[in-house]
Amino acid sequence: MIKKFIIRSARKTAHITTKYLGKVTSVTQRVEDKTTRILSGVDYSFKTDDTISLEKIYYNTLPYVTPLNPSLPAIGARPAIVLFLPTLDDKSFFGGTSTALIVAGKLALLSNRRLRVVQTLKTGHNANLSEFFNTQGLNIPTEDITVITVADRKYDIYGYIPMHPEDIFIASAWWDAHLISQLPIQNKFIYLVQDFEPIFYNNSDMYVLAEQTYKNKGFIALCNTELMYDFMKSRNYPVFDSSQSYWFEPAVSRIESGPAIKKEAGEKKKLFIYGRPNVHRNLFFNALNSLDLAIKSGDLKASEWEFYMAGQDNIPDVKLSSGAIIRNLGKMTVADYTAFSKSIDLAISLMMAPHPNYPTLEFASIGTAVVTTKYENKVNLSKYSENIIVSEAGIEEVASSIIKASKRSYKQRIDALETTNIQTSWDVALDDKLKKILSTLK
Repeated sequence: MIKKFIIRSARKTAHITTKYLGKVTSVTQRVEDKTTRILSGVDYSFKTDDTISLEKIYYNTLPYVTPLNPSLPAIGARPAIVLFLPTLDDKSFFGGTSTALIVAGKLALLSNRRLRVVQTLKTGHNANLSEFFNTQGLNIPTEDITVITVADRKYDIYGYIPMHPEDIFIASAWWDAHLISQLPIQNKFIYLVQDFEPIFYNNSDMYVLAEQTYKNKGFIALCNTELMYDFMKSRNYPVFDSSQSYWFEPAVSRIESGPAIKKEAGEKKKLFIYGRPNVHRNLFFNALNSLDLAIKSGDLKASEWEFYMAGQDNIPDVKLSSGAIIRNLGKMTVADYTAFSKSIDLAISLMMAPHPNYPTLEFASIGTAVVTTKYENKVNLSKYSENIIVSEAGIEEVASSIIKASKRSYKQRIDALETTNIQTSWDVALDDKLKKILSTLK
């Protein structure tokens, strides 16, 4: 008890100091984080208890899978499409999150249901979903959208979710599929599979938990791209080799807002790196070293290029050993990113995963040369666009691909748009598949 009192006192002092200084200081924040982990039982550098319950140590270590509890719906509530998302805010409307919202919104319209979004990991703010849906051509009134959060639940603080017997649940992350599979749902849920999520982790409990969600039979699979579907099917998970599995090609083309802009004579070309060091499959350091090698080879002349990266905040600009400086634009808004993308001549969007990744498709669709990486069955993306060069993941191989892409003229890149096959319409991409899924659920 004395140990706990001392640690709690240290945590309280650090918290108060941080709060009243008006800013987060590195020392007090570290003290507060450290003491919180110790008291939660997940920091093994200091023991405060001789015995700890499995529930406390398990769910404090793996908060993703902290269970939910069902509750009765409000009186008169209609069945809803219930989308589980890790978090929701204006800056999360990219990639997989945007696609999950579009799938859920379309299902709500097609089934004449309201939409309920459940945030499971972090409570986001300032999300105007009705406005977002309008930009996607989906007319869902604000009063038909409910956003709730269960992100604050812990092993001893319950999170409740109202449930109607005819609700249709959607998961787009493995932990959300895990949570839904434990609820007393009457229908199968829809599992929107956009990545092979076990590879987010090393050989661990998290890997096993993530993969286990693919092995149960309580869901209908909807895979984002045929490549993703083929990959999952090749691993012999039961649902993916059955009539309960579907795929679609995402409508991420940017061509309707205009092609890449041609540089004037003497104007520097622009190179962009999808730079997210916290997302390991993005191969951030591989991209930096490959670009550095391409420049040092002399085949990519830094004096003729400007270099940028975006995708994650709080990264300083990076100076390569070749002397080139890559300016970080952070996590951009969708509008800023779309406008900026038109100025890019070459994009490096590495992805060690079995899907093509959205920046690769988005940039290729407007006439930008793109370099990405192979993985398993993803070896050639020419069916989408000849603007995409798929490289082995090694630094020398990626550097060679960067050099090759840098030599493509503006005319070559724009001419490739005539045979580019990247969807522009979510109606075309999704409607037939979603109608089949709804029919199956009936």
